[in-house]
Amino acid sequence: MPMRLRTWQREALDRYIADDPTDWLVCATPGAGKTTFTLAVAAHLWQNHLVNRVIVVCPTDHLRSQWIAAARRQGFDLRDTPNSERLPSDAHGCVVTYAQVAQNPAMHAGRATSHRCLVIFDEIHHAGDVMSWGSGVIDAFSGARRRLGVTGTPFRSDEARIAHVRYEDVGEGVFESVSDYSYGYEEALRDGVVRPVTFATYSGRSTWTDAVGEEHTAILGDSELTRATEEMAWRTALDPDGEWIAHVMAAAWARVNQLRDSGRIPHAKVLIPASNQKVAKEYAEVWRQVTGDEAAVILSEDVASSRKLATYRDDPEAICAVCVRLITEGVDVPDAAVLVYSTTASTPLFFAQMVGRVVRARNRKERATVFLPAVSRLLGLASQMEEQRDHVIGPPTEPDLIEEANRERTEPDAETGSWQAIASDAILGEVIDTYAPTPSDGGLFALDGLLTPAQERALLARDEKHRAEQARQVARDRRAARASRAAQERQERREDLIAVQRAGGSVYDTIDDPREMRRQIHTALLDFARDHSLTPQAAWGQLYREIPGARNDAAPMDLLARRLSWLHSH
Repeated sequence: MPMRLRTWQREALDRYIADDPTDWLVCATPGAGKTTFTLAVAAHLWQNHLVNRVIVVCPTDHLRSQWIAAARRQGFDLRDTPNSERLPSDAHGCVVTYAQVAQNPAMHAGRATSHRCLVIFDEIHHAGDVMSWGSGVIDAFSGARRRLGVTGTPFRSDEARIAHVRYEDVGEGVFESVSDYSYGYEEALRDGVVRPVTFATYSGRSTWTDAVGEEHTAILGDSELTRATEEMAWRTALDPDGEWIAHVMAAAWARVNQLRDSGRIPHAKVLIPASNQKVAKEYAEVWRQVTGDEAAVILSEDVASSRKLATYRDDPEAICAVCVRLITEGVDVPDAAVLVYSTTASTPLFFAQMVGRVVRARNRKERATVFLPAVSRLLGLASQMEEQRDHVIGPPTEPDLIEEANRERTEPDAETGSWQAIASDAILGEVIDTYAPTPSDGGLFALDGLLTPAQERALLARDEKHRAEQARQVARDRRAARASRAAQERQERREDLIAVQRAGGSVYDTIDDPREMRRQIHTALLDFARDHSLTPQAAWGQLYREIPGARNDAAPMDLLARRLSWLHSH
């Protein structure tokens, strides 16, 4: 049965056939159908006896399974073979990960050169990882007969050159990657291949304490905030025990049910990324408290993650999945139409990949919604959604701007671990749409069910007061539960300390890292402040009066130990 191709896929295939290349690069927006296109190329080359082996290289184990299934539907038997196994003679080829190639490039070179081989690089920007994946790809596949690179995000967040990609000198020592065929989000939106995206932005007040206990408050989305203050307000908003995340989850729950009840996307789903396993589990609990619905928790470290993701994808009753580093690229969940952007990662690459998970369309009446923190970096990326980027390398002429453009924000590291969120709330802000009306025919707004930004905001604003009250109650309940756990942990710490002291030991017997000591002091001080109805600043003042000396960031271990002991005993 011949493969049914979209217009862009047929056009790209015709151009590929006319070019008859050794290397070719296709950049197509997430959800456009890159897998189908590459298999169409493979089918053409196989039927014309130009290749007799196909090797697919992809980023993750889950995508490897997804590729094998897709190839099987098109008549290709691609195997999942470990590096230690021979490729069966009756197979058309194999699917491997970039990590596998890096582990044994010589073996993969043998597979690629012993036959007339087509190598397909899925998300080829991963082949720019110097010293590992990139060098492995070069060593393994430079001798292959044909190489086809595909990506939905044709750029990286660094200046590592992507293997088997052409770069063009654009002057002044700057080079840009060159795509042989590009199909951007704007074109795919026009063709009805992807969904238009509505970005619903939420600001709000965030309050937190820093490493020395000083309290700060900022409004998320305030244009006057410094970069550092905005980042801390953002982190505070994403705290699982705050009102912001509960409020936005309530809005996402309302939106997904609108999509389901209206019949637009009968089995619409919500994706919620998390920064780590602990936060993912807490987000799932917040989702349950807000909605009464059980979220699937899918962790990349879990050996059963592929099975759990497939179960979530195929279950029409499943609504929400909380994931860690698993759904950013390639993962196919067609019903995923709502995204809560609940991570501080903010590179253009990550943003495009994350939003790409909810744009896959099956009819022109569908629309995706992304609930977005009102952070200047994210607002800029949302406004530029339709722009096509290339990978740029070269001498940075404005180092500070380049560094910021390529930066990926993550959770606080060990040095900033004593930061602590106190409170947050959420306020619906502006609505950003990735489509605009055309004066001649009304554009996409003329389609049944698609609203103007003002109409969309009015729809989203319904029941905001109720969501705020609900979020406050959820946050109160979580803070009470946290306080109860903290009280029990304090009592256990006091008992442990007493036991150590009775045995003639000291706090040094359990803590030998000054950073850990400072972290524990900060935690104990906030507990002390709550127990004695003090502000954090007042609690710090009392601690420094009771145990005088240098401030914690410059205090020696014996002074830190005495302060921690005092807090535990009071």
